[in-house]
Amino acid sequence: MSKFLILSIYFFIFGNWLLSFTSLDEGRNMTAVYNMLTTGDYISPVYNCQPRFEKPPMLYWLIALSSSIFGLNEFSARLISGIAAIGIAYVTYLIAKNFFSEETAKKSFLVFLTLPHLWIESRAVVPEMINTFFMILSFFLFLREKFILGWISLAFAFLSKGPVGVILVIGTYLIFKRDLKILNLKAIMIFLILGSSWYILMIIQHGYDYFYRFFIYENVMRYTGHRLTHPAPIYYYLLLVIATTIFYIPIYPRLIKGFNKQWTNFLLWFILVIVFFSLAKNKLHHYILFAYPPMAILLANFASEKYLKYIVSICAILLFIFLAFVYIYEKERLIPKSYQIVKEYKGKVSFYKAEDSAMVFYSRRCIEKINNPDDAQGLIITHEKYIKDLSCTQLLKGREFDRIYYLVECN
Repeated sequence: MSKFLILSIYFFIFGNWLLSFTSLDEGRNMTAVYNMLTTGDYISPVYNCQPRFEKPPMLYWLIALSSSIFGLNEFSARLISGIAAIGIAYVTYLIAKNFFSEETAKKSFLVFLTLPHLWIESRAVVPEMINTFFMILSFFLFLREKFILGWISLAFAFLSKGPVGVILVIGTYLIFKRDLKILNLKAIMIFLILGSSWYILMIIQHGYDYFYRFFIYENVMRYTGHRLTHPAPIYYYLLLVIATTIFYIPIYPRLIKGFNKQWTNFLLWFILVIVFFSLAKNKLHHYILFAYPPMAILLANFASEKYLKYIVSICAILLFIFLAFVYIYEKERLIPKSYQIVKEYKGKVSFYKAEDSAMVFYSRRCIEKINNPDDAQGLIITHEKYIKDLSCTQLLKGREFDRIYYLVECN
């Protein structure tokens, strides 16, 4: 397995330091980590001088641990998602070995490595990868009837993303086992103690505001569309799956034609995740990571070793080209050009009709949001289309993922 470990480090970790943190999630999550490390308050996350209720703390805690070893930087922060991705690949291997064979397990591991979507997510400071790792680990432990360990892992998933992991893991277990052994009272009590303790502390500190913001606003209202921030058509995830498995499209006809009933549960696992998130009104690409392990196992049953060696080689080259592009792109961004100026500036700094959360992290300061051009004083970070509103001196211009940003100074 040593060569598989080397390959997984290359596909999921190598070059994760080339790009400075991006907006919006990475900057917000890293600012929360920085505040925890500087204040010693590991319970209540803070971003831009305001409580951050949107995400549970597991990602912050793990990055804080990694940063204590490697320093607070891009490598240590993104290392968490990279290690989680390797962990998912390994548990996928174990599940495939348990149901099929060593050969199928190895091929499943390689298929998982060569899904381009995962190259990006394993280098992102977001909770989805660690959430998926704890989900698939708990599912594997449930299959082995290690219910206490399974519920402990599920508690960690609950602390990574919230209730969605619990719903999907229990649903997947029922697909495979069709029994209620998972309802182990002792194990569930441990889950409730581990999984709910932080949430209870947050409710004690912040009251109903936190409960409403996270459980109702961020979960229920996101799913039902009462909070519509990332709308997409119902077929969005099907298109994403096709794009993610682009190197395996030639295998699809054989998979469909030669489908065997022994693969039914893996297909239902995949369908459960896709349907669950397709019915949600808000859709983001990283929501469906839990669908990739069964997909990798299904494809592995029809991918020959020769074909996989060819795909791994092609993907290794493509990833290197992608990282080279990232290295070049980094030089065009506003953040690396300007954060030191913002950090050292003695006057007021504001966002005008914009927000770049990475700037908040790198500048180590809180940055006010303004919408009235008459309030523009000192340094202003804004989008290109709003420059015409401001009679200010343009200092720097740079591209970010969503649009072009300017740093200007207003007197």
